[in-house]
Amino acid sequence: MSCRRASCRIELVRKICTRRVSARGLIARGVRARVARFAVGAGPSRSTPRQSSRSAVRSTAVATRRPKPKPPLKIRTGTAATTQPTRFKSADVQQSVSLRLATGMDNSAAKAANVTLDRSSSSASAKSPRRPGVAKAPARRNDNHERNHDAKGDVSLDAMTVHAVEIRPAGTVVSRRPLTKRPAILHLPHQPVVQLKPPAWMLEECHVASARAGDQAEILQLLSGLPSPPSKAEFHAAVDHPDHDSANRLVARLAGRIVGHVEIVPRSVRVGGGTVSAAVLDRVAVLPECRGAGHGQRLVRAAEGRMRQMGVAIALSRTRIAPSFHELGWSVLGRDCATPGRPTAILSRLLEGPKRDGEPVTMRQWRHVELPAILRIYTQNAARFVGPLDRSEAYSRWLVSRGAFDSIIVALMGQDRYDLHETTARIVGYCVQSGNRVMELFADPEFPGLEREILSRVCAEAIENDRQEIVYESSAADPLHQAVAGGESLVSANDRMIVAKVFKPFEVLTATAPAVAARVVAAGIRETVELGLDAPGFRGSIIVANGNATVHAGRSGRSYLTLSDEELARLLLGQSDPVEAAAAGRLHASTQVAEKLAMQLFPRVPLWCPMWDDLPA
Repeated sequence: MSCRRASCRIELVRKICTRRVSARGLIARGVRARVARFAVGAGPSRSTPRQSSRSAVRSTAVATRRPKPKPPLKIRTGTAATTQPTRFKSADVQQSVSLRLATGMDNSAAKAANVTLDRSSSSASAKSPRRPGVAKAPARRNDNHERNHDAKGDVSLDAMTVHAVEIRPAGTVVSRRPLTKRPAILHLPHQPVVQLKPPAWMLEECHVASARAGDQAEILQLLSGLPSPPSKAEFHAAVDHPDHDSANRLVARLAGRIVGHVEIVPRSVRVGGGTVSAAVLDRVAVLPECRGAGHGQRLVRAAEGRMRQMGVAIALSRTRIAPSFHELGWSVLGRDCATPGRPTAILSRLLEGPKRDGEPVTMRQWRHVELPAILRIYTQNAARFVGPLDRSEAYSRWLVSRGAFDSIIVALMGQDRYDLHETTARIVGYCVQSGNRVMELFADPEFPGLEREILSRVCAEAIENDRQEIVYESSAADPLHQAVAGGESLVSANDRMIVAKVFKPFEVLTATAPAVAARVVAAGIRETVELGLDAPGFRGSIIVANGNATVHAGRSGRSYLTLSDEELARLLLGQSDPVEAAAAGRLHASTQVAEKLAMQLFPRVPLWCPMWDDLPA
């Protein structure tokens, strides 16, 4: 009988959920609130003494069995059923119950149903008056069991009224957290700095020596990791350089393996109108797994020793690790300016600018017989910079024979005829291109503004060839960078820094002496002036009298400058501002006359190192 009653109760609860029987009809049939408790997982009612022992054991097992994790009831989304509270006529009943059924939650009775009770002050076991058609509560109850329920905080469901039934969709999760606005949690990436320590065998001192003939394959594999790696043909074509020497290629060996490489390229550099012997450190590379062990610094020190043996006065290099060179005593001169831009935007800005006055020019591709004219224009413009190479005719022919360019555009004034001596048509400008890069663009100083017309022709050809971007490379002081950038920042992440180290300050100061004397004459100074230089690596002075300048070693005079070797290199190469250096503490003037003379004798000069000479073929 007990199992049959339990089945009837479950069936009635299902009918309530499917709206077949209302809660008021349920009460009219005499089903008490204990059925609702059984429906939410409290188990069937206890067996009475009139039940058989088998049914009593079975009901006890059902009551004590732990419910399964699966929800006992599935309700479709959007289903809701509520009833109005039903009250008995008798005033003795003061208890009421609010029942909420929710599915998709835990199977415990405390999480599956929320029951609120209002207990009367008289007794928790008060009986409700009997109405027709209402089932009578069990006559006998175990007092000890009632006390156990009261001690555990359980609630007796006798004489209770179903107040409301709320049904939520399956899977609904009811949060018990307060509805307060909590601060947002920002999950910032935590990347701790890990100091990578090379293995012990990599920390050993490497052996630096000149490369051998059998090292070419291993050197090519090492140089393949550079941003602009040389090709195999370019690597072998280096032997055709006019000043090539096999001892100028140094490699670092560690455990019989080549881990580093540096190449010394001898050159002649123009400084202050004169020419001094120089060398360029090119293709400095170290294996990635061997970096951080000091092999690169050992290579640079070995290259410095080699350049001193060669009698080099200035060492130059392009690098993206300028701080590493600064630790070795190198001076940071400036950056290698490369400005990208869209050809259509550049052309529109150039056409809106001022027009050049004078005869129109004709532009076309160059001819090999016009190389002397291109060299003439280069020499005319290189005199106003510090760092360009002194190109001879033999060097220029070797530079052209490398093929490290795509096209050379020349601008002619006059009739375009095949002329060897420029008698009918004079070449007044040229532009060297490699892909979308503009390597060199110069015009005759007698035709100011012609550079804008040449750049307009370059942009027109780029638009015709469907190129979306061009890169203009020149000195940072070139005004065409503003036309290319169009108001954007001229500093690019791809720019490399130009670093230098002066080995022979006396030779460099002697080469700049004619330019210093010309500046004194231009300033209108007629009396004799002397400025001394006191640095750890050099002590001397320069004296200007009657338009001539002479350099004297070993004396500094009354008005002199005290500075470091790095600041001395920047001062001699025209990349130092004496007032700014004095304010920063890098330079100290003995008198005010010394500071004024430094500003007049060593002003800032634009820095430019041509990229065409270092471009891989």
